[in-house]
Amino acid sequence: MVLPLILILAGVLLFLIIGYNILQQYRQKMEAQKRATIVKQKAVIEETDEMLLQASRLPFSKELLLILHHRILNALQAIVQVDPNLAPAKQRMNDITGQISKIQQSYQAPESDAYRAPDNDKQALLMLQVIKKIRAIVRSEHSKGKVETPVYVMENRRLELMQLKINLENAISRAQTAKMNRQFGTVKQLLDKAIQTLSAVPDRDAYLQAKLEQMQQMKAELNTQLKSDSDSDLKQRQEKEADDLDVLFQPKKKW
Repeated sequence: MVLPLILILAGVLLFLIIGYNILQQYRQKMEAQKRATIVKQKAVIEETDEMLLQASRLPFSKELLLILHHRILNALQAIVQVDPNLAPAKQRMNDITGQISKIQQSYQAPESDAYRAPDNDKQALLMLQVIKKIRAIVRSEHSKGKVETPVYVMENRRLELMQLKINLENAISRAQTAKMNRQFGTVKQLLDKAIQTLSAVPDRDAYLQAKLEQMQQMKAELNTQLKSDSDSDLKQRQEKEADDLDVLFQPKKKW
């Protein structure tokens, strides 16, 4: 009678141990998933905050600002969903919600040509990297159904034109440097390619139109200089040939 009771108690104890271990493993798994979710969403927030810091350099539209702020809000909501007691996330949600409301009510987007050119190659590279990241973010949000297609198309095109502006500034700067070094072939290649590219853009704003006219003027000045140099070189060769003929046909001295 005692032995069966002992066996039953041992079985119950074993069952409780197994159940406890299963429960612990489940809790550990859920905790790991929660941490992974928080880490992932924090990375999203940090990346988006980094993009928002560029608003002073790049002309962000109202729609783009809303896309970025909603991206942060969605990430915060995902964090609060897995950890409702995380007070900093809740506070940031309130702040972002207020910022979104303010943008919707009073944000005035800068004009499309209110663009500050990069001061150097390093800054230009940084701006190109930022725009590339923002385009990827907008594309990702659109694929998730959080950005309507017309808004996506419009914002993607605006960002594409920003990239073009930076590349044009780089081409003009390189052309000016090459001109100072009298590398006229390089100047011509740079200007021809940039003018051809920009001429094919139908939705040029005032900034791009001004750059097109500037490059056309640079090309006209280059052609004038090349013609002047060519005429001068031709004149020098003719004068040298005349001197050679004078020497050849001058009267021979008698000794």
